[in-house]
Amino acid sequence: MTIPKGDLARVINHMNEDHGDALVLYAQAFAKRKDVAAAKMIDLRENALVLELADGEHLSVALSSPVRSAQDAHQVLVHMVKQGRRLLAKAADEVAKGP
Repeated sequence: MTIPKGDLARVINHMNEDHGDALVLYAQAFAKRKDVAAAKMIDLRENALVLELADGEHLSVALSSPVRSAQDAHQVLVHMVKQGRRLLAKAADEVAKGP
């Protein structure tokens, strides 16, 4: 089961208009793409979100849980922002500590 098209468009538009920073965080934390500085969500599937990067590259990022509704999308994407922030903070701490 997938998100109804109207809800899908609303989720994608909302993420692009209000949460560009989260889209970059998803790429950096979950796809290990520290080079990403801007991204646009172009699709949300049951198990992945698809981002378009500044150079036109499409990047698929696995979701932490399946998404079948707009409510699922909200819960999963918020959870992933929190998790992504922790992952990036942990990585930064490890770099700061050095070998």
